[in-house]
Amino acid sequence: MKSAIFVVVALCLSSCLQAEAKALAEENSQLKDGSHVERRYAESTIASDIGKIMDSMVQKNFVNFLLNQREKKSDASHRHLVNPEDEDAHVFNDLLKKELTSWVHSKAIRSGTQ
Repeated sequence: MKSAIFVVVALCLSSCLQAEAKALAEENSQLKDGSHVERRYAESTIASDIGKIMDSMVQKNFVNFLLNQREKKSDASHRHLVNPEDEDAHVFNDLLKKELTSWVHSKAIRSGTQ
């Protein structure tokens, strides 16, 4: 009789423990699903913020590029207006190079015919 009561008590305790284990498992799965959704939301928010930051950086780089090109053009036109002798020197150097090239070429032709 004592053994029968012991068996009944053990079955009741095991069924109670199984019910609590199932309840805990369901709570854990709900928490995991909720945290999974929250984590995905957080990751997408971070990715969106990074995308915005990168777009902003690209825009700033493009504006800086345009400003640098504008400065280069203004510097070149300013140098051209300030010192026209540089242009004369450039033309003189070009003529000198052409003259030297034609002289070397004529010497090569003369030495080839002799």
